[in-house]
Amino acid sequence: MALKEPATAVIRMGEGTTADALSFIGSRRACAVCDTNTQKFAEEYFPALPRFVFPDGWKATDVNAAHLIDQIKSDGIELLVAVGTGTIHDLTRYSAFHAGVDFISYPTAPSMDGFVSSIAAMTIKGQKITYPAKPPVALFAEPAVYQTSPMRLTLAGMGDILGKYISVFDWKVAEAVAGEKVDEDLVKLETDAIDKMLSIDPASPDFHTAVLEGLVMTGMTIQYFGSSRPASGAEHHLSHIWEMHVINEDVEALHGEKVGVSTLIILRLYKSLLDKHIIFRPKDNNVEYLRTAYGDMAEGIAAENTPNPMANITQEKLDAAAPRIRQLIRGLPDPDKLEAFMKSIGAKTEIAQLGLPADPEFLAKTLEFAPYVRRRITLLKLL
Repeated sequence: MALKEPATAVIRMGEGTTADALSFIGSRRACAVCDTNTQKFAEEYFPALPRFVFPDGWKATDVNAAHLIDQIKSDGIELLVAVGTGTIHDLTRYSAFHAGVDFISYPTAPSMDGFVSSIAAMTIKGQKITYPAKPPVALFAEPAVYQTSPMRLTLAGMGDILGKYISVFDWKVAEAVAGEKVDEDLVKLETDAIDKMLSIDPASPDFHTAVLEGLVMTGMTIQYFGSSRPASGAEHHLSHIWEMHVINEDVEALHGEKVGVSTLIILRLYKSLLDKHIIFRPKDNNVEYLRTAYGDMAEGIAAENTPNPMANITQEKLDAAAPRIRQLIRGLPDPDKLEAFMKSIGAKTEIAQLGLPADPEFLAKTLEFAPYVRRRITLLKLL
């Protein structure tokens, strides 16, 4: 499979990389983008740059990005520096794309895998949509910054990486059932990232670095492939439907925390199928059906799933692929052991810890409707 040439040509992690970032910026008219939490890093490490400060709690929406886009155009900004984590990077890459400028990634915590992503996870009219966006031209990660972040943020990043167990699995299921092409080099990047992270003592500063390196590498798979397919499967779809607040109220849990819990939920579901006949339960993109979960967003969700990616799948095709699917299920980690590890280092492992309803009805609705967040084949969507 021909992979895309990555746009992020410079990736530097280690002491002194801030000086490299300043040298990279040079004389270009640049602006540091941050929020009120990460403003202190922008002021300390990029004191000469003007700052665009988003209020804490602002979401990655097109309406919020419009303020930054206007500032870029009015001030003649040539280069942005994203000083922050998930929301700041999504707002920056989306704005850079629409304003036609470059940006640099400057992570302040190893909390999510979108630092070098070529897509922006935006909320548009309530719907969680991935938009083509501009990946950073460079990433500079200073240990004195990201290693001092709260452990909760690092554990969220760990959850995002653990989710690759499911995203890789679902990609391979789509290959077995529908002939999607899987790039094994990208799969190896992701599995190596998981293995390296799990080999390091979480109490060591090196753990923060291993998590960030893993997030950068898994994020690069999105650039190489041209979509989030290698890095997002059923586990992310659960997180996304919760983040759209169509079946639940807004919660304070971080994206990676949701992905970590979702990974355990999906692992248990998939493992339970090992000795069962997997039944294909196709549903069309009926707007009224989707409205029972998505409300006024049902038309947009139906459009996202058109044409139906499962239109040519039959029970016969699924039965033929069943031996391969069972082989893949056997290769998934034991959810009890993974949960025990996550608990031992303080990571969230239960849906109630996210602030979400813990009743079976809520989980059932999540599992039924989450696959429609993306036009993507996963084993969950087949079910």
